[in-house]
Amino acid sequence: MIIRRRNWLYQLPGEREVHSVSFKIPLTLAQVKAELKRTIGRPVEIWGRSLDTLSPLER
Repeated sequence: MIIRRRNWLYQLPGEREVHSVSFKIPLTLAQVKAELKRTIGRPVEIWGRSLDTLSPLER
């Protein structure tokens, strides 16, 4: 099953904190990996977030 999300969390190598990134259109995990690798480096972990799991401040 291919899941597309607009909101993603990722963790970079050597960092303990998790970063959040949002896209204008929903992307698959492969697309997010490629975009993050191109812009900030290769993340250690990536998680997709749905709108109903975001806090009101993140919306």
